[in-house]
Amino acid sequence: MSALVLAAATPAFSQWEGTDINPTSLSLVYTDSLHDWLLVAVQGQPMTINDSAYLPMLRYNGLAWDTLGLFGHYVRTAVVYHDTLFVGGVFDYVRNSTASNIAYYANGAWHPYGTFTNQVDHGLVQRLRVVDDTLYAVGQFEYADGQFCQGLAKRVGAHWEPVQGWPDLALYADPWLMDIIRYQGKLVVSGNFISQDLTLKDMLQYNGTAWVPVCNGCLMGGQDGVATMVEYQEYLYVGGIFFYATGNAGQGIMRWNGQQWSSLRPPGEGLQNINYSDQYSPDIGDLKVSDGLLYIGGIFKFVDHQPTPAGICTWDGWAYCLFEGEPFSDSFGPFDFYQGSLYGATLGTSQNMKGLVRYTGELCTFSGVEDEIATAQVLRTVWSASGELTLLGLSDGPHTVKVYDAHGRVVLERSVTSAARRSEGIRFTGQSSALYLVVVDGQRTGRLVPIR
Repeated sequence: MSALVLAAATPAFSQWEGTDINPTSLSLVYTDSLHDWLLVAVQGQPMTINDSAYLPMLRYNGLAWDTLGLFGHYVRTAVVYHDTLFVGGVFDYVRNSTASNIAYYANGAWHPYGTFTNQVDHGLVQRLRVVDDTLYAVGQFEYADGQFCQGLAKRVGAHWEPVQGWPDLALYADPWLMDIIRYQGKLVVSGNFISQDLTLKDMLQYNGTAWVPVCNGCLMGGQDGVATMVEYQEYLYVGGIFFYATGNAGQGIMRWNGQQWSSLRPPGEGLQNINYSDQYSPDIGDLKVSDGLLYIGGIFKFVDHQPTPAGICTWDGWAYCLFEGEPFSDSFGPFDFYQGSLYGATLGTSQNMKGLVRYTGELCTFSGVEDEIATAQVLRTVWSASGELTLLGLSDGPHTVKVYDAHGRVVLERSVTSAARRSEGIRFTGQSSALYLVVVDGQRTGRLVPIR
């Protein structure tokens, strides 16, 4: 094993630390919770062994790095399922293994876990997801274990098989599926694809009998595509490349409540590559929920007209929040959290800040959105050790209150009344020192940390 080397931090980058993992690019940053490893897959700079080229997957155990596997091409995705680590990608061989495109790790070695093919090559497993205790694979492949799957397969027993109704869709060319999730009881898939009659595009949901559009007329632009999805505060957030100009509610990121789409910020605000311009869409490739916040990673330079050190920010349901530090990269991701720190891949201009970096600064620096809220509209939370929550700053009358825990789960939902800008007492015990987010009427938010 080799020790992790942290690059010396210059004053401009004092909130960020580079590492000795600084190849051309990284295709995976993933926390293996089963083994307590941070996994990083290299996308560039192959190594040659006996005339064969390999891209390494590296692991960090909190003390040192070593090589977990050598793959014939890049690894794109990883997941822990039933106490086993699985990886997928576009690799057509693995050193000392017969695995191709997908493999699992056991007894110190990699083993095959099915066969994914196109007509001319091995295809691509873009993402592995566990949904309702079922392992799904999405990507760019035609067949899984010999069955026509058209980019979407699920594991059943000892084999892969197609998902109901999906192979029946007449999709143009090779669809590229990028993510899958269940939202409001329906299975939702996203990516970059279109039906031959041009009526189905980029994002579909299964209604129990057929695959149908999530909405009518959205994501119909020629360059639109959804790369990643996550549920946060009962909304389905989607990230990718899509534009206001093609009729979308948001650009690069937007959210769906089951009935309508909405933007996080108005046009001309939010995430931008050129300040004060929506000419180019941000490229959002990674969304994760942690400690009650939505982390947004991808390619963008400005957040509500404030420069960001890299393509990363957070969102609490109401406002964006910036990371500390001077700009050093236009991109951030993939990323994950390991032993209390945020790690992510960058394309920094400085050699010390290229590849894998770790954030050491504090959250949050608000982007300025909340400055637009009048002082009288600020939501304040007051909690007593007896377990009573009071909200200050509300207009008189009835309100709907929801409290979310750090994982985005609703832990309290009820109606309250307010008089003299003060709500009635709300019984809420909460967990001591835990972070909660209070949302009133689906719009105004406040943070709460019960202390006993």
